[in-house]
Amino acid sequence: MIDSSTAPDTPVRYLLDHRLLRLLCSAGQEEALERFRASLAQNGFGSELPPLQLTPLALLETLGIEPQQVPAFPLPAAVLKSGESLMATTLVVRLVVERYREDASEVHRDKLRQRVEEMRKATPDSAHDLFDLCLTQFVSREGFEEEIYGHLSFDYMYRFPFAEVIREEVFDFLTASLFAAGETVSGVSKARIIKEIWGRAYERLLRGNPTARAELQALDREIKPRSRQDYLEWELIHHAVLGYAGKEEQPQSITSFILDSAERSRARCIAYKSTVRAFLDQIERSDLSSIRSKLDDWRPGVLVPSREDGSLEAALPTADLPVFAFAKETRGKS
Repeated sequence: MIDSSTAPDTPVRYLLDHRLLRLLCSAGQEEALERFRASLAQNGFGSELPPLQLTPLALLETLGIEPQQVPAFPLPAAVLKSGESLMATTLVVRLVVERYREDASEVHRDKLRQRVEEMRKATPDSAHDLFDLCLTQFVSREGFEEEIYGHLSFDYMYRFPFAEVIREEVFDFLTASLFAAGETVSGVSKARIIKEIWGRAYERLLRGNPTARAELQALDREIKPRSRQDYLEWELIHHAVLGYAGKEEQPQSITSFILDSAERSRARCIAYKSTVRAFLDQIERSDLSSIRSKLDDWRPGVLVPSREDGSLEAALPTADLPVFAFAKETRGKS
């Protein structure tokens, strides 16, 4: 299941690392942009730019906009009890979405469009086509701001300090979002869950692979993002491994262009895939059946490491990368 191949007729979506976009659209980086274009053709992506996109949270990072922090707030007693994890998480998201709609002027639709226009004026003419693909087209869509509010609010919920009485139920609910939540939840948020699953299962991973301890320790160092920037990098790994739900739930394979070395990119994909394997190995049979259709739609994609000079390294089909198995234990044990 972890190494399922992409069907030939699966549509492909192309995601670009926001760091790479900023580099290629900067004044003085015209040679890097030309090298990037040439590398695309040399690696079989065609003579024209593919329809590259940013994720909503990567868009904010590219624009240099950091939304105001929403302070933690108490939840009503009615949702702070066993069996109410869905109600609790839904309430948090709804309240935070309303906060962004009403109070967060820095992520208002007009403010974001104005910022894009300002940045385009400072972008070299040779990079306007790339800039427009990733930024101008994004903010030209009707209702694009709602997508941003949703991703910000869900990510807030994934970090919310839920009361201990429902914390584990909420965690179980969020792990299912790896497959069941579609694209309402960002890859950033799902990477937060992957980090937690890895941490809980790491000792079992070591026991299950005693001869690979050094490699696993290296993966452990890689899979612990700490900053917002780190999580945005892992978002591209997430989509290259698990794909994208697409419009009307039509699964899409993702090709992610990331500003990182091939060695690091490969290690991160292996760690991510191994963690997904740990999740699937431990899930209850009844829960597994509830996400069976999502697993059947799984479309692993491709990660393309990029250098700072604009050149591309060989593409990494994520379906071809190995997976480490975890020593099996009953649920509830570390």
